[in-house]
Amino acid sequence: MAMINPPIEKLFEKANSRYALVTAVSKRAKELLIERSDFFRDNQKIKPIEFASQEFFDGVYKIERNKID
Repeated sequence: MAMINPPIEKLFEKANSRYALVTAVSKRAKELLIERSDFFRDNQKIKPIEFASQEFFDGVYKIERNKID
């Protein structure tokens, strides 16, 4: 069984919502594929979703919530 790094439980704690986490990380993974396509082509063992998850865990980007009045 493969280890997920960063641990999914820690990601959930930072996001406070599974839906927000999945949405934010998947959007960032798509951005990475566009911005750094050469990197992922050359390093096929590194997946964009893993890279985006690690960025979120490291605080490179955060989930912003909009309040509806």
